[in-house]
Amino acid sequence: MSENRKTAESETATTPKPREPRSWSGWIAALFVLALVGWMGSGYYYPAASTDTEAPRNTERQPFTVEAFVSRARTVTEFVASEGQVSPDRMTPVRAKVGGTVEDVAVAKGDFVEEGALIARIALDDRVAQRSQAEAELARRQGEYDRVSGLAERGYATAAQVEAAQAELATARAALAAIAQTTGDTEIRAPITGVLDNFDLDLGEFVAASAEVGTVIDNDPLSVDIQIPQQSVGRVRAGQQAAVTFITGETREGTVRYVAANADAATRTFPVEITIANPERDIPAGISAQVRIPVGEIPAHFLSAALLALGPDGTLGVKAVGEDETVVFHPIKLVRAETDGIWVSGPPETMRVISVGQGFVSSGETVRVIEADPTEEVPAPDPSLAAPDTSPLVQGDEPGATTIGSVERSTLPGAEQTADDQPTEIASLLDTIGVSGEGLPVRLLQQRLIALGYEVGLVDGVIGESTKEAIRQFQRSNGLEVTGEVSAALAMALFTDSAPAGSE
Repeated sequence: MSENRKTAESETATTPKPREPRSWSGWIAALFVLALVGWMGSGYYYPAASTDTEAPRNTERQPFTVEAFVSRARTVTEFVASEGQVSPDRMTPVRAKVGGTVEDVAVAKGDFVEEGALIARIALDDRVAQRSQAEAELARRQGEYDRVSGLAERGYATAAQVEAAQAELATARAALAAIAQTTGDTEIRAPITGVLDNFDLDLGEFVAASAEVGTVIDNDPLSVDIQIPQQSVGRVRAGQQAAVTFITGETREGTVRYVAANADAATRTFPVEITIANPERDIPAGISAQVRIPVGEIPAHFLSAALLALGPDGTLGVKAVGEDETVVFHPIKLVRAETDGIWVSGPPETMRVISVGQGFVSSGETVRVIEADPTEEVPAPDPSLAAPDTSPLVQGDEPGATTIGSVERSTLPGAEQTADDQPTEIASLLDTIGVSGEGLPVRLLQQRLIALGYEVGLVDGVIGESTKEAIRQFQRSNGLEVTGEVSAALAMALFTDSAPAGSE
């Protein structure tokens, strides 16, 4: 072991020690690290003395951008509209005055007959013999009276005998007249001029006295019976012209003949009659018709129904941009409809209507406006009195998505929406007052019913039982046909300023 130790010590002593390098590189690296750390921390410990060269930060909310166009009011005709049923001028039953067997039928059901024309004849039977007997009795009584009168002149008969003979003579004359009358009454004749209806007599058929055998209907002129709401009756007068559109598509002009002085207690509406000339008698009675009565002229704007919105209180209106570039809500009143838009009154004569983005802005909000490209010229108001089409406004009642006409309802992004922040859900046109086109937005209808005090349940855009019941209550209050369905007449009454509030 001592030898090994000695050997190791000798090797160590003989091995030369390495020369230690100079420490300049370490110092250089350390200085570089310190410089880098100082440069990186200089922004924190030594902030820039001036920030003039930095771009200012814009923390203010930029105005929402909308598109708007200028709309100018034009003069259009204002109407009072209603639906009714066509009635004939006269409808008179045909009766057999005496009983007997039918021996002759001169006309057929559906024939046009003049007043007094022969319709049928009842067999005389034994009336000829009765007439001969009555004539003989009259001759006998006449001879008896002449004989007694001659005797009285010579003093051989008393005044009482003369009076008795005279009474018997009068009785015989009355009997003969009665036989002659019943003989003439065997002929059944038309009581008025018109079309023979409900007539089915056959030869050999027995007819009882006073039995009704048919009806003569006079369709010239025709009469349309309508109901006018109490808030509009003051604008309708007898003698005014009216436009009548029948369900067959034909249109005629008529005249207001009668306006009731007392309202119906159940519906609070006033019956009104419209007379229409029908010289060709080509329009049948009993069909449905729409009536529009012009009651004056009013300045109105022509807009698409897709631009309509609801105010905070449920008022129907349109959003526009004011002079200070803020959103202004203008309540409107529906005046009339065309095939591609509606005429509304209420806003100022000139306004900038928001056409894109109205669902994202509220009244009083400042916006940035992009002027819309020039559009087609606004159509001139139709001067005719023809009423528009009466197609149903809402089609489909499926849960989930309501289809309005052929367009599916859609909403803009967002969660809860207030009445003043309504999206443009559909493209619809309000009709005959009306409403026509692709359909009435169901959610808009529900909100309007709620604003008038009718309970519709959940405002979900679906025509459910609660909404149908609210529609029925509104129809009763306005004198409309109670169906629970959306129609042109319902929309017209629903969106007028004078629509009565619900009482139920």
